[in-house]
Amino acid sequence: MARPPTNAGLSVPERLALLGQLERMTPQARALLPRDGVPVAFLRDPGQLIDRSGVCLRSGFLQHAFEAARRDSPDLTMEGFLARGEHGSLLAGVVDALLGEASATLLRTSDPARYVDALRRAYADFRTVSTPYDGGVSYGSYRYHEGYHVELPDDLNVTPMNAPVNPGLRYPAYGPVVTARGHRSIGVVLASRVWDREIPLTARGPELFRELRVRSVDELHAWDYDPDLLLSEVQIAHMISSGDAPIYRFSYDKGPPSARTVAQARWELAARLEDERILTADNDELQRLWDHHGRSTAVPRGNPTDLRSRYGRDPYYRLSRDELFETAMALPSARNVAIRVYEWEHARPQRFIREMQRWARTLRRNLDESFWSSRLSMLTGASEPGNLHLLSPPDHAKTDLYAGRMMGGITRVDRWGNRLVPSVAEEAKYDFAARAQDFTSEFGATLEPFPLTDSARATEPLIAFDQRTLADLMAALHDDEWQSALASTPQATAAWNHLVQRLNSHVDGYGMPTALHLPHL
Repeated sequence: MARPPTNAGLSVPERLALLGQLERMTPQARALLPRDGVPVAFLRDPGQLIDRSGVCLRSGFLQHAFEAARRDSPDLTMEGFLARGEHGSLLAGVVDALLGEASATLLRTSDPARYVDALRRAYADFRTVSTPYDGGVSYGSYRYHEGYHVELPDDLNVTPMNAPVNPGLRYPAYGPVVTARGHRSIGVVLASRVWDREIPLTARGPELFRELRVRSVDELHAWDYDPDLLLSEVQIAHMISSGDAPIYRFSYDKGPPSARTVAQARWELAARLEDERILTADNDELQRLWDHHGRSTAVPRGNPTDLRSRYGRDPYYRLSRDELFETAMALPSARNVAIRVYEWEHARPQRFIREMQRWARTLRRNLDESFWSSRLSMLTGASEPGNLHLLSPPDHAKTDLYAGRMMGGITRVDRWGNRLVPSVAEEAKYDFAARAQDFTSEFGATLEPFPLTDSARATEPLIAFDQRTLADLMAALHDDEWQSALASTPQATAAWNHLVQRLNSHVDGYGMPTALHLPHL
């Protein structure tokens, strides 16, 4: 009699989890594992490994269809399966019903016009519902594995943070391009609610000013994910147009004004005088407009400590017409606005990818630095909107221990609020004698000192990686090109072996297969 299958008696979700235990790993990572499968210890959270969205596990039809499709195509990913349905098919209908037509179109289409139209419909819905992530929607990650890309317009204000960049449609490195996409997406959602209308997805500068009829009024508007993030109409329009981060704190300094200070002064002045020409005029034209509108030293009145008022939040609202013209023209008499902006908390992948990008630079004589930076960024989710949250600097410091230590003492307590953490600058001086004494905070509370031995663990970015991310990263670093480049760079041996020790220990901590271990040099 034939031996019964090993998964007999399991429920459909359990069978799916076993069938899809390698679902969130690339084919290269799967190739490193023994042929007899993966230990059960690897399946810490099958629902997360196979389908983070939970879409498939909410539909019996999709469960069985995905199981059948995986028998024919073992490398098929969940997103790739959901994107397969032809127009009018039962699969497409079920996915549309579960995700919504706009989200389903974003997942499956390769037509730029249809993709942009789906973005338009999705952002129209965000007038009344929350966005999936702080930075808007996500570009389907399966597209990078399957090469099924859609080329988006360069001037799109709602480009997903993790969408590819040209040339080569590569994964975007975390940095100003990615964060500007998130700021613009937030601005578009805020604008659609403030003006109660759809916002043109490509309008910037004077065109956006005309579309919104931006005015300087004494009102602030809050963002869903942080009710303390309050912006005026002028600040929202400027954020869409420039992609700059919203201001958290500001002060006035000696000139000359920075490029951002000049730009925001122009937006405030244009809104106050209802004259879009101010946005793009040169200094000669600005002088003529100043003469035309007349001089004025009148300034609004308000309480600078009232952070629920525009006077307390918007540095340009406080300036007189003459001061705004001086700043817009970058005159020697103009002051600069020094700012601290909101920051993206990145759940540690970005800190690790910077480390890997340094490795790519170290090995660039023997491999393609641009390709490897892009590949490693993709595998670690460095620019995924689901990994990115826009926070005030203090909230960022409370969430991210390393960010708190970098703030030089502003936030020096771990996330539980009960242990002193040395700043990065103080760590060398934070010896046993210093830790033997209790620390009294400015509020009078006595804190238990943070053990020095915990510092490395508390700031280790690898802790944030799930099993799929760690497995794919290990697989990529097994690549012959990478290993060959390492072998040709003997001066990097000691540093590489230290990284291997860190990575392998996390593989062991998850109970993952030892075949994923990286070799020491």
